[in-house]
Amino acid sequence: MLNARNLPVPLSVRVCNCICVILTIILSATTVAPVVAEERLKVAVSNFSASYLPMFIAGKRGYYAEEGMAADIILIAGLLGTKAVMSNSVDFGSASNPTAAVQGAKLKMLMVFNDKPPGILAAQPGIKSVSELRGKKIGGSTVGSLEYGWLKELLPKFGLQLDKDVIFLPIGATSMRYAALRMGTIDATALSPPSSFLAQDAGFSALLRFADHLEDIQASIVTTDDRLAGQSELVRRFMRATVKGQRVYLSNRAEAISFIMDFTRQKDRELATRVYDGHMKTIARDGTIPERLQRIVIERSKRLVGVTRDIRPEEIFDFSYLRRAQAELNQSGWTP
Repeated sequence: MLNARNLPVPLSVRVCNCICVILTIILSATTVAPVVAEERLKVAVSNFSASYLPMFIAGKRGYYAEEGMAADIILIAGLLGTKAVMSNSVDFGSASNPTAAVQGAKLKMLMVFNDKPPGILAAQPGIKSVSELRGKKIGGSTVGSLEYGWLKELLPKFGLQLDKDVIFLPIGATSMRYAALRMGTIDATALSPPSSFLAQDAGFSALLRFADHLEDIQASIVTTDDRLAGQSELVRRFMRATVKGQRVYLSNRAEAISFIMDFTRQKDRELATRVYDGHMKTIARDGTIPERLQRIVIERSKRLVGVTRDIRPEEIFDFSYLRRAQAELNQSGWTP
């Protein structure tokens, strides 16, 4: 190698020049494609149902990855999911009623997926009315769970008392309860789609539809007050990605049906279509509920656990992160 005066360049200089070139390439590559550490979050859901599709879609579409995170969706039925949130075993839960919060747990509902209760009270084919359940076994997820509260409120309208006139058996998630119904282990149970459709197609009785008798919510996003205070930016990013998933679910029927098949592990597209169309009748389209329904939900939970103190809706619900995410997406002009 020669310099401008055609004199040999010392070896040490050539080595330094090579090192500088290599460092420049490395630094340039780093600038163009920075390595971003992905935060892994755990999200507990009570069942693999269409209610939680917005989070599943947000993961599949890469919306969580765009926010620098990954969300692992874990099945933890009933109140066990709430306990997992409270113990920080998971980052977000899916409690459908705020019984723990009305008892003093520092939790907030950030988003509601259904503003009407989906599903049916299914029973063995020979049982044709709710009153015929006297002395029968009714399956649920856990004592104190959402459907437990529904049964406790509804059965007296038909002359029955839960845990007195019927036997309540904690079974687990909806799919497990449907399996128990088919095996004859239980006489009746609350089922949400797709299990509710499968049960009716198989000849099981639909004694009632919960939406015809109750005003309530089902499925939500829940986290602790501590996480809101200490990780508000993480919560904001999580909610923004989830809202994107919700918008895809609402606006793209064909794609949403395919996601239902994937998430619920159903190969029957016709069944998945029935699930989607049925869900559109109960879904909370913007993820919020009015104050009137918030108070109904709180009062039902208070009765269930015997709490008498006055509880304000803002102690239980916090839709500020959801509304901020929606506003940011609207302002940016984001569409699915």
